[in-house]
Formats: sequence, structure tokens, C-alpha cells
Amino acid sequence: MANNDISRPHVFEKGTSSRTLLLLHGTGADEFDLLNLGKAIDPGASLLSPRGMYLEAGMNRFFERYPDGTFNEASIDLGVSELAEFIAAAIKKYEIDVTELFAVGFSNGANTAAALMVRHPELLTGAALFGSTKPYREIAPVDLSGKRIWLANGDQDSYAPVAASENWVAELNGFGAQATWLRHPGGHQISGEHVAEIALELSSRQ
Repeated sequence: MANNDISRPHVFEKGTSSRTLLLLHGTGADEFDLLNLGKAIDPGASLLSPRGMYLEAGMNRFFERYPDGTFNEASIDLGVSELAEFIAAAIKKYEIDVTELFAVGFSNGANTAAALMVRHPELLTGAALFGSTKPYREIAPVDLSGKRIWLANGDQDSYAPVAASENWVAELNGFGAQATWLRHPGGHQISGEHVAEIALELSSRQ
């Protein structure tokens, strides 16, 4: 994909503030799925919502996983590289403030946002990761100083075990991020309380 190629299916909605939310959907969803979530987290932000271009049994995803459910890390890197190129094109086309791009993802999209953060930290100011886990088995030290990250998971989420979530947040903080682990008692879902908490803190950072 060339750096000016904006052809990936996506939605862009212009907001009233300088912040843009990069919305990354979960498996089987599309570029329209998280628009309401984005508006709930920051009503004034612009919304940039691309579609995951890998198909698994006809369902949209941002990268491939193996039959046992483990991540194909080469596919993550390819997907993240292509996504970074799309973001660069969108920044030009929509005149997005590159210092105010914040990712919001659920499940596969949240894992992709986390991978984008550690592979291209210059692109994102932070991320809200719902139903998410560490995207790579090993991550080389990366400077995430100043990045605000929320990991918002359910204690009964089989995709994001409690111990793994705790360790991942600690690792992100070790990279210099300001990472917070938000927990709810449910499973693989988005908690309205978590959305409200993230929205409140983001509103104080305008």
C-alpha cells in the first residue's frame, strides 16, 4: 500500500476537537461497529475507523491466528505495518493532528492497537484496550513515555486471563507508559463503567 492509498474501507467523521480516535473493531465486525463507543469515550473527537482486512471464516480481523487460537506474530507485524501506512494516508487526507491520535479497540482490534503502540509508538498518544491481551510473546524494550493506556478486561474473560493482564500492565508501565488495569466481573465484553471512567479522564486532558 502506498503512503497516499486511502482505499481501505473505513469511516472518518470530523469532530470539534483536535483529538482523533482510531477505532479498531473485534473479530467479525467492521468499520461501523465502534462508532458509538468512540462517541461515548470522546463526543468531540474525530473518528477514524478502518476495517480489518484479514478474513477468518468470512469474519473481518486485523491479523491471522493459528487454529489453536494463538497469534501469528508475522501476521500481526504485516497487519500493523499496513495499518500504519493507512493511518499515514488518512493523516494527510483528513488533516489529522498527529499529536492527538488515540486508539480505542476491542478484542482483536485492541490487540492490534497494542501491537501498533509498541511497533509504531510515534503514532499514538495512548489507547483504551477492551478485552485485550499482550499481542506478542516477547517485546523488546520500547519507549512509551507519556502514553496513557487503559487495559479494560473482565475477570471471566478466557481471552485475557487475570494474571496475564496484571503482567502486561506492569510491562507497559516498565516501558514508561501510564498504564491502568480496569477490571469488571464479567467476560469478553465492554463495561459501561470502564467507558465512563476513561471518558472522564480523557475529558480532563483536552
